[in-house]
Amino acid sequence: MTPVATSASTNTDPPKLPRLPSNTRIHKRPLLRPPIPSPYASSQRPKVVYISTHTPFIPATKRVRKLLDQIRKRETGKVSLVDPDVIQNIDGTNAAKRDMQNLRALGEPMAKGKASEEVILKATSRAIERALGMAVFWQGQEGLKVVVRTESQGVVDDVEEVEGTRKKKGRSKGGVKVVEKEREKDGNEEEVPETRIRRVSVLEVGISWG
Repeated sequence: MTPVATSASTNTDPPKLPRLPSNTRIHKRPLLRPPIPSPYASSQRPKVVYISTHTPFIPATKRVRKLLDQIRKRETGKVSLVDPDVIQNIDGTNAAKRDMQNLRALGEPMAKGKASEEVILKATSRAIERALGMAVFWQGQEGLKVVVRTESQGVVDDVEEVEGTRKKKGRSKGGVKVVEKEREKDGNEEEVPETRIRRVSVLEVGISWG
């Protein structure tokens, strides 16, 4: 059983966000994610499987297995088991020699210390526990290496005004739009940003052939 390796970012905790007035509320935007690449895409495009609190375990496992199988096929190439004296390429080179080169190339990344291509499980916030459960499952699979990494990610939220206030005027401050609010009941002005950035915890589980 291959042990789980862990790595964590060395960034310090982000500063606590200032408290918003009681006449506002936060509207959370969905996380921005790049397009999911095809399982047949090259190793230059990361193979990411996003995990949510509602992700079914078995379908996610099958998807990861399919991606791992495609990685293995790209690393080994086509290998023929026919008698090398029978098969030859059009240019006259021996096909068996090419197959032996493909087999040797399979072990080159590990021999040279190169990182093998990974399938990455990524989860945030409450979905982290589910991703850790999947990491434990893949840890018990023969021939695989599991690496767990943690980081934080910035997310933009909208700040909305609730009833009982009215918009006074808008201006720009430091490249961020702000709106000056005025409470109708007491006339006190408050400056509230239209957006704010919060930090969320992100867990990555890298699965590769070990």
